[in-house]
Amino acid sequence: MKHTDIFCRVVMLRRILISVLFFSHSLFLSLSPAALAESDKIVIYFYSSESGISNFKSLKTEFDTYFSTFGPYEFQPVKKQHDFENSVKERKQCLLLMSSWHYNKIYETYLLQPALVGVRKGKTCQKRILVGKGVSAGIEDAKTETIASAGSITHNRVALTGIFGEKDIADKAEILTVPKDIDALMTVGLGMAQYALVAENSVDQLKMVNPMLYKDMEIIAEGKESMLMILAFPESMEGSKSMTELIRIIHDMPLTTDGRKKIKRFGLDGWKRIDSPEKLKLEG
Repeated sequence: MKHTDIFCRVVMLRRILISVLFFSHSLFLSLSPAALAESDKIVIYFYSSESGISNFKSLKTEFDTYFSTFGPYEFQPVKKQHDFENSVKERKQCLLLMSSWHYNKIYETYLLQPALVGVRKGKTCQKRILVGKGVSAGIEDAKTETIASAGSITHNRVALTGIFGEKDIADKAEILTVPKDIDALMTVGLGMAQYALVAENSVDQLKMVNPMLYKDMEIIAEGKESMLMILAFPESMEGSKSMTELIRIIHDMPLTTDGRKKIKRFGLDGWKRIDSPEKLKLEG
């Protein structure tokens, strides 16, 4: 074999070896701890029209800081129901913080399982109430007046059916949709609606936000009980160690001063693991 051929082969082999080393180095970088942490990250999505939270940027910063001390976790509040449901559809490595009525509506479509239910003053349930400003005419008057409420129109008509006892009247009710329960109460104060359909704890929020309006408000009727906020997960994550650990972290939040302060932002005192009877009630 000529020296020229041997030299060419050596050069070619060196080039191949350099290419392999470069590829291996790139692969190593792509599998670095930072990259692995990103791929293993669990996002906690939050959406609830029943909460009085409006500053989502502050909420995200606060909870990201809290959860980052435990692992590769991210908190992502979402303003719109449609965007929240798209997030569920697009990312399976996640936990979902939502109202119980919303869970009931979508759990079959998105194959969700409940993990925790919120606790407030020792209770895991609340009622939706019909409230008016200085109203004396009562529930009959409410059937023909504008009612402000957060959440979906469908959900609100179901709640009104329970309150009015007549589906036809509930279906004809004029509903003014607002972003949050507290907005519904403020709308009544401004005269844009005569009544508000809200969760009962929203009246306590109004007492802090607008004490004068709170004094003028009167509860006209109460609806059926529903469960408080739900923490759920996609069925595909069942048995995941990372998910189980994050659920434990959230469940144990009330054990520290900082954790208790955080969950107060949702109007909760703590969390309870959902048992079989509660699951049946939630999904019934």
